[in-house]
Amino acid sequence: MQKKAVFGIALALGLVAGATKTAVAQTVQDTTSNRNSTMQTPTTSSQAGQSGVMPSSNTSVATQGAGNAYGPMGAGRESRGGMKPGGSTGRDLAISAAKSSEHTVLFRALRMSGLDEQAAGKGPYTVFAPTNEAFDKLPAGTLDGLLQPASKSKLVKLLAYHVVKGNYASDQLQDGQKLKTVTGGTLTVAKQGESITITDEQGNAATVNRADLEATNGMIHSIDTVLMPKGK
Repeated sequence: MQKKAVFGIALALGLVAGATKTAVAQTVQDTTSNRNSTMQTPTTSSQAGQSGVMPSSNTSVATQGAGNAYGPMGAGRESRGGMKPGGSTGRDLAISAAKSSEHTVLFRALRMSGLDEQAAGKGPYTVFAPTNEAFDKLPAGTLDGLLQPASKSKLVKLLAYHVVKGNYASDQLQDGQKLKTVTGGTLTVAKQGESITITDEQGNAATVNRADLEATNGMIHSIDTVLMPKGK
């Protein structure tokens, strides 16, 4: 009888000890879990952009030069004609322009004209995108005048003249080829080897300085001169 009592006491003590050990282990686990949860770094707006979330269309133009969606594409791999090969921007035409430090003026003009929303549309479109330096070549006061609310229709016509419906990579552009813009205007391609120029209806020739930049809804060819439609 005495042995059974001792055995019973020992068994009870063992169960209590086991329960206490389990409770302590659970407490430590919960504490560690809470601490790790507290220490997690919150997602920043820049991380959200990297995850593929499209930025709001009212992003300040002043922030656009901070990054370059085109990055170092083609750097060190210039062709004999000086034209750099392209790559993928991973964004639509509007966001690609917004992220390029070489095309901040173009993106500002797109926003002022309201064409930035269309540039984010389905497409596909081929865009001959003037660089900031291309806009600098315009006569003094021309750009400022185009950016005035009263000149919106002229700005829309000018920008749309740089857009062709369809997806034209550089190897699909042929010497003497006529391209119809979305406004019904005409652009003429001149191609000698790997050098490509685009001539507008006023006889101005723009050189493609970076070709085949693939957006999700079209193709971008960066050019060094603003193209002018007939009668502009």
